[in-house]
Amino acid sequence: MVISVLIPTFNRPQLLLRALRSLQAQLYPDWEALVVDDGDGSGLEAARGLGDSRIRALPNAGKGQVQARNTALQAASGETIALLDDDDWWEDRTHLYRVLRVLRAVSALVYRGGYLVQERDGLELERLPFDFSATPEALRHNNTILATGIAYPKAFHDELGLFDPEMSDYWDWDWYLRVSGAGHPLIQLPGRGVVVSMHGANMSYSARQEERQRYLERLSAKHKLSGVKLKDHRIIANWA
Repeated sequence: MVISVLIPTFNRPQLLLRALRSLQAQLYPDWEALVVDDGDGSGLEAARGLGDSRIRALPNAGKGQVQARNTALQAASGETIALLDDDDWWEDRTHLYRVLRVLRAVSALVYRGGYLVQERDGLELERLPFDFSATPEALRHNNTILATGIAYPKAFHDELGLFDPEMSDYWDWDWYLRVSGAGHPLIQLPGRGVVVSMHGANMSYSARQEERQRYLERLSAKHKLSGVKLKDHRIIANWA
């Protein structure tokens, strides 16, 4: 069974190479990586430079990270979709084997915990555990699923459509709500096998309070959520 790994990238080829090498280190070999460049093209060059026929590098057919994921999704040929951001990586070399063990038995959205790692100039400064259970009801109050740790049947998109660009920062939360709302189970894998990087190039996410609030209100209206507030993944991790 081929697993299609969707990897959007934007002007950080060295981090992208780290993500791709963690994918190449997986013991399960039947995967394809769809690397979609939303920036200056350096990601295309880096991905192609690895010389791995399983890695396909594509320009974004739209604009922005959500459209980049949709470009990758529409080019995917695998029966299973997995997500990996360009600045994150998989530490567990059996990650894809573990995912498939579940998905061969049940049609579900599989997720697993991991770590938030604060980095500066290539150095790891701090590592915080991020490993929470998620239920359809809990997801109506907070998103505690790491996108880099999820996988699910591609057929979910045939049923539910593409990722929603109108949700912007909350495209992943929106997707989990759509999947669980359609009655598909959420299954948590044991162990912390994925790593989400926190570094200078992505810390602006925390500073965009007003813009994020607008998108959160849009998400809340779409799914009829109430009492949802802006949260920072760093704060959530410290609850563990």
